[in-house]
Amino acid sequence: MAGSIMFTVWIAGAAALALAYPPSFLWLPPTAIKWLLGILVFFMGTAAGPSDFYACLRKPRPFLINFVGCFAVAPALALGLARLACLPEPFLVGMVLVGGVNGGSSSNLFTLFVGGDVALSVLMTVTTTLSAVVCTPLVAKVCLGAIVPVDSWGILHSVMLPISLGVFASAARPDLCKRLQPVIPTLGLLIAVPIIGAVVAGSAQQILRAGVSLHASVLAFHVLAAGVGYTLAFASGLDERDRRTLTIEVAMKNSVLACVLAAAHFEDPE
Repeated sequence: MAGSIMFTVWIAGAAALALAYPPSFLWLPPTAIKWLLGILVFFMGTAAGPSDFYACLRKPRPFLINFVGCFAVAPALALGLARLACLPEPFLVGMVLVGGVNGGSSSNLFTLFVGGDVALSVLMTVTTTLSAVVCTPLVAKVCLGAIVPVDSWGILHSVMLPISLGVFASAARPDLCKRLQPVIPTLGLLIAVPIIGAVVAGSAQQILRAGVSLHASVLAFHVLAAGVGYTLAFASGLDERDRRTLTIEVAMKNSVLACVLAAAHFEDPE
């Protein structure tokens, strides 16, 4: 519990500093952010052995719940909240795209900090990432009436490759990966803080200009998505560890992909 609180404090502090003084994180170029994300995903892949993944594959319920939460519940929540708040069209588009993309890679790190099942989290990220190639364009078509093709190769090399390498390392050198486990939370925090700071700093002016209605809608979206994830997991009879994992997976989204889609297919993605 103490670790998850400290993690939250550091992440919130980085975001606040990036908003107050963007140059504190703008030194980190986009290429470095991609590499750091890859390293983070790699470490998450080493956090569980092959036996853990096999055990997860024998329980399909969490994957089904996560799929429904990710590509049905989350987009519906995003669209409903945007309509309720009467957000301008560009903000509505952004909300729906965030709701309709796959789970974010950093969800694995958050799952580790809250005591969830890391192997299950990694596999859920993999399944929603692969599904996003078909499901995200479908969500955009239904909710926005637009076709937004997803770069399948970009997804594969940015998420699947580092996860696969991490799992391979865990299988090939389980002794070494086991010795790394105690320091992975610290390494993850050291990687996550500059990533989040740089992302927030790069959009600091837009965030500050957005207004209370957008901020409240985004906050409500993630809180409600987390609540729905936990409720569905509880109603399905999953244990507490799996409930925490599903809560994180349904609530945390691949916002980088959403930004790329907004910039590529809509005139005003802000």
